[in-house]
Amino acid sequence: MPAPKTTPVQAADVFRPVFLRGLAALAYALMSIFWIGADDKVVTYSTAAFLVVTGVFMWQYVAVESAPEKSRAPYALGAGLMLFAGIAIIFVTSIAWVGYVGALAFLAGGIAELIVFAKYREAFPPFRNQLVSGAVGVILAISLCFSGGMDAHSLFGLIGGGTIILAVFALIAAFGHRHEMKAAAPTTTNTPGQENN
Repeated sequence: MPAPKTTPVQAADVFRPVFLRGLAALAYALMSIFWIGADDKVVTYSTAAFLVVTGVFMWQYVAVESAPEKSRAPYALGAGLMLFAGIAIIFVTSIAWVGYVGALAFLAGGIAELIVFAKYREAFPPFRNQLVSGAVGVILAISLCFSGGMDAHSLFGLIGGGTIILAVFALIAAFGHRHEMKAAAPTTTNTPGQENN
């Protein structure tokens, strides 16, 4: 039995949050690459902003009308913890805690994405994309658990490496949804006979 395909309505619903999440991840990744002299404050505030924005777009993604209602609880929990962790990072006292709180955020978000992939991808085909983003989140979380001895630059690079993968995959998924929206647009050609009717 062939896997269900994303409908035009579903593609239109999820395009914006997926695309904006990809842009946010890309912005963070580029900062981590090119901001060579980033200090503790830069890493703290940029990581906090990234987690808050990601949490918001995760919620917008699963709150669309075409998503199954049962999928909203686990995904909203992951998105909420991501957002809460982003706010909490502003108040941490060391760069090590940025890594630990970030680990909690990526673990919560990653597990939520793996849950909706496992349970709801048949009912909502866009959730097939959550396998990669969920796995990356969990792997990044595990890596951050061992980041206690890193300085700001190293931690920035570690998180930035994960966000590069998230950015590329999210943007590919977004443009895939864009193609699904365009492919479904009705094409009407009027023949001379039709015009006279």
